[in-house]
Amino acid sequence: MKISNLLIICLFLFSCSRKPEEIHFGTDACDHCKMTIMDQKYGAEIVTAKGKVLKFDSAECMVDFLHIGNEELNNPKTIYLTINTAAPGQLIETSTVSFLKDKNFKSPMGGNLASFPSRQLAENNKQSADAQIMTWDELLKSR
Repeated sequence: MKISNLLIICLFLFSCSRKPEEIHFGTDACDHCKMTIMDQKYGAEIVTAKGKVLKFDSAECMVDFLHIGNEELNNPKTIYLTINTAAPGQLIETSTVSFLKDKNFKSPMGGNLASFPSRQLAENNKQSADAQIMTWDELLKSR
């Protein structure tokens, strides 16, 4: 096998990886609203089944983007991630997240939405009497 063919095969294999990418705060733009992603306590990411990475400045921006509709995003291999508000910059899968909607959390798109890796941590961070805790599925239905 020629070296050039081997290089092409290697490039193909690496280009098809399905991994999240680090969000570069202050540089990356939201794929929905086009704002620069600034706050390390908020943000979200989708990794499609084909490995394309879409970045968002907040979980609510990602949800709004999903409601626009895109067949590629309906694939069960698509990965949805959000920033762990308790550990700024750390992405966690939305299927395990408890979303806290609380007017004291000032997320970039005004949804007042924070993401926590457990329901207990979300409960511990409630600041308003009318705060709500939701799962990913509940969040998708609520917007």
